[in-house]
Amino acid sequence: MNEIANKLWPEDFKLFANMEGHYISDNEKAFFEKMKFKMENEIAPSNDLIMFEEDNDEQIYIVRCIYDEFIVGHGTKSHYDEEYHVMNLSEALSANLKTLGFIDRDITLLEWLRERDYEGIRYNHNYAFM
Repeated sequence: MNEIANKLWPEDFKLFANMEGHYISDNEKAFFEKMKFKMENEIAPSNDLIMFEEDNDEQIYIVRCIYDEFIVGHGTKSHYDEEYHVMNLSEALSANLKTLGFIDRDITLLEWLRERDYEGIRYNHNYAFM
């Protein structure tokens, strides 16, 4: 049997379907394929660090919670801004980082990830397995 543990939100199901075959790089393909697998099969009860703020100049971080909830945040050891907690990947990727007050440029999280070709994304940082 090839049964999944978690059913994707309709928005995320549509996101993954729309992205398939339209990736702008191999890193983008890897990101969407691995995130889909994680969201369907890999629970993260203690969170899953997808992007660490110290791994990028803008100090953006991304955390996956449980199966498909996400936190997008910004900060350093001395100051963290209010986090943006959403229920699915679609909402996280469409978040405008300027509107959230994280950076000075008008750019969504998806555009920002594409701009950096997904550099710094972690696929093996689920705290439940560490």
